[in-house]
Amino acid sequence: MIGPGGGSTNRRTFLSLLGAGAAVTAGGVTLSGCSSGDSGSSVNGRAETEDKLGGLLPKYIAYDGVKPDLPGENGGAPGFTKYPATLQRAVPDKPVKSGKEVTAMTPLWAPLPPGLGSNTYFDANNERIGAPVRFNILSGNDYGDKLGPLLASGNVPDLLCVPGWNISGLTRFGQAADKLFEDLTPYLAGDKVAAYPLLANLPTRAWAYGVWNSQLKAVPFPSTGFPWALFYRKDIFDQVGAAPPKTADELLALGKQLTDARANRWAFGGITDEIQRAFGVPSGWRKDSSGKLVHKVETPEFEEAIAFVRKVFQNGYVHPTVVGNKATDEKPLFEGGQLVIRQDGLGAWPESLQRQSSINPKFDMQPIAPFAHDGGTPITWGGDPAGIFTFVKKGLGKDRIAELLGVLNYTAAPFGTEENQLYSYGVEGKHYTRQSSGAPKLTALGQKEVATTYTFLGGRPEAITQSEYPGYVEAMNAWGNNAAKLREPNLFEGIRVEQPSKMAALAQPFDDKLQDIYRGRRPVSELKVAVKEWQTNGGNEGRDFYAKVLSDNGR
Repeated sequence: MIGPGGGSTNRRTFLSLLGAGAAVTAGGVTLSGCSSGDSGSSVNGRAETEDKLGGLLPKYIAYDGVKPDLPGENGGAPGFTKYPATLQRAVPDKPVKSGKEVTAMTPLWAPLPPGLGSNTYFDANNERIGAPVRFNILSGNDYGDKLGPLLASGNVPDLLCVPGWNISGLTRFGQAADKLFEDLTPYLAGDKVAAYPLLANLPTRAWAYGVWNSQLKAVPFPSTGFPWALFYRKDIFDQVGAAPPKTADELLALGKQLTDARANRWAFGGITDEIQRAFGVPSGWRKDSSGKLVHKVETPEFEEAIAFVRKVFQNGYVHPTVVGNKATDEKPLFEGGQLVIRQDGLGAWPESLQRQSSINPKFDMQPIAPFAHDGGTPITWGGDPAGIFTFVKKGLGKDRIAELLGVLNYTAAPFGTEENQLYSYGVEGKHYTRQSSGAPKLTALGQKEVATTYTFLGGRPEAITQSEYPGYVEAMNAWGNNAAKLREPNLFEGIRVEQPSKMAALAQPFDDKLQDIYRGRRPVSELKVAVKEWQTNGGNEGRDFYAKVLSDNGR
């Protein structure tokens, strides 16, 4: 139930075209209301090594909570195979002592819950917080479209959650951050974070990605860095006698085996980025034998991957709704069995299990182990250590900022605390009951009222916790540890890069051309034309920028 779910077109575009190490970008929607006062940020790009941000970042102070049963290896997330019998109280006092209402805006990839005043789950959490939190909850698929006008108007809520992939579509976001959001450095840097012990428990590397314009601007949502996995319906595989693929040819064969239009079933939804990864396409930049930086779209592996995806489309193996609309919400089609294989963010897995466990007991969603197109050693794409951020409205005064940070401290409560249990599942006996294993199970009221709202207000250390779904924690932990072992080297490891806006603005038009090629509206040969345009219109300048970043850091 936790996580962004992913799968939106903007997210795909952002993650598939963005260079490794570039967490925040600018390009696309102009923030006209924030265009004055060039802070020197965003437009030309900037880069700083994480160790040079030390003076801005909170000191890491570990929270002594419950210990995982399964270790996270090579950077993978640890797993908890059971729920503790006794939960720890992590926030003894109500953080909002004034009782003043808190406004907040968050995304959600699920049906909207009842609002404030009609939702006892909100009431329970707000009682612990000390004030009502009035959420403006928007569809995650449309969230980026709403952010541009909101930031341009300057009328932001007290707390604003902004996914990093949405920032990629916002021109001059760095200037908006300066104008609209509080500098949290005076409140959290160094030992000052000790006043918020659950924020102090967040990884230092994640905090580095909350820095804009040399100011700590946002509370990060830590991530293990995997943008997505390729998921399949094991229950349907079992029905037709299929097995997970280990090569591109096997994946193509699955397209024929699984697609049955008369049964209203197609093999695939969106799989394009996972295909690129399987063909060995780098996630961003890599160096060629001469030391020159080469972007992923310029590689022969990328051309091979695009040709393969086109073949999948042309053979009729992709669900027709996805063919007709690249922004299709694929989750209902996947959960309903109309498509069998698709890529999505890792949070989509428990999210789907929550929806389907009481509806379809046979529903069995599993990740496909990373594979290489030729059966060789695969790579996985790593990402940044934080991908979602919560900003605090600027100019509210010291006392109010402290209250709002207290709310974010509450939502950062890790697994095993009363607070985490409350914002994840609501009130025991009302929104959930305990199974014989001790794991929570949502009641009908819980299914209606509980949503990942507080969850999106703040991050917490990565962990796999949902043992109420048999086998999930073990399988997710195993997939993550294996994927972490296969992570491709990152040229920009430890460097926090803000991408130049001109290069970032290339992402959407380039992706539009790819979508046309997949669907047969352009020949594959036009890929070379699109790459040339990409180079001419800003890609080459981006190459120079990234090369200088590496040179400046002795790489």
